[in-house]
Amino acid sequence: MHALDITDCINETCPWSGDPVQADSLTAYDGQVVGFCNPGCRDKFERAVRHFEEAKSRPVR
Repeated sequence: MHALDITDCINETCPWSGDPVQADSLTAYDGQVVGFCNPGCRDKFERAVRHFEEAKSRPVR
């Protein structure tokens, strides 16, 4: 996988804070580059995605 580039980012502001995205706070999601204002917000998003992906893979009760 190639390095993520802020010029490929689909958003200009962080979904959590509303602050401008930073080049050191990018992640890939659903085939797109998504940006955040800092690595903490990026990591929070990645944890949330993992949580929901795990939940989707569990059998329905």
